[in-house]
Amino acid sequence: VNQIDGNIYRGRVKNVLPGMEAAFVDIGTPKNAVLYWGDVQADRDDAIEREPGATRIEHLLRPGQTIVCQVTKNPIGLKGARLTEEISLPGRFVVLVPGSEVSGISKRLDDHERKRLRKLLDEVRPEGHGLIVRTAAEGVSVEELRKDVEQLVAKWTDIEDKARRLPAPALLHSDAHLALRVIREEFTDQYRGVIVDDLELFEAVRDYVRDIDPSLADRVQYYD
Repeated sequence: VNQIDGNIYRGRVKNVLPGMEAAFVDIGTPKNAVLYWGDVQADRDDAIEREPGATRIEHLLRPGQTIVCQVTKNPIGLKGARLTEEISLPGRFVVLVPGSEVSGISKRLDDHERKRLRKLLDEVRPEGHGLIVRTAAEGVSVEELRKDVEQLVAKWTDIEDKARRLPAPALLHSDAHLALRVIREEFTDQYRGVIVDDLELFEAVRDYVRDIDPSLADRVQYYD
């Protein structure tokens, strides 16, 4: 129950504390989660009536309001999870930032590769969303980038649909199992193989690799 970092929820604001510049949000966990002022979307469509330029947290949120939010820090001890309203969905080569204008390329790539990817970024960036290109995108084609972006946009569309249908508090999306996250972050054709000694997890990893890169699927092996 405490390993929820990366999960996306439709939460309900319980109370707003101007002195702390924070709000407590019910996301269905034992402890209410915390949303600090710096993690609130200031340009929200459903904000309370306010004077132009007023940006304090009590002007942006009110008790009973529902919001879509993402966990950035697991709950620990008596502290609830930490939230943000700036959602990010990591893929294999890119990170999708829904409803944002942000764009960027990993600084760990050399200048030549950054320049090449900058051109591709303009081709694959979906309208109305931000996109960050990851280090793993080094050398990949525009078709591979586009496929990654399309999968993430489809995932976000599904999350938005659930957010409209499900009453708060509701889990809209849970981040992948740790093993799949490791595969997502690390697994390339530079690896000889992946060995899994749990049959259920092996099948999940194999199916995931088939989806993201079928040419690597036979490198996932079950160890009995």
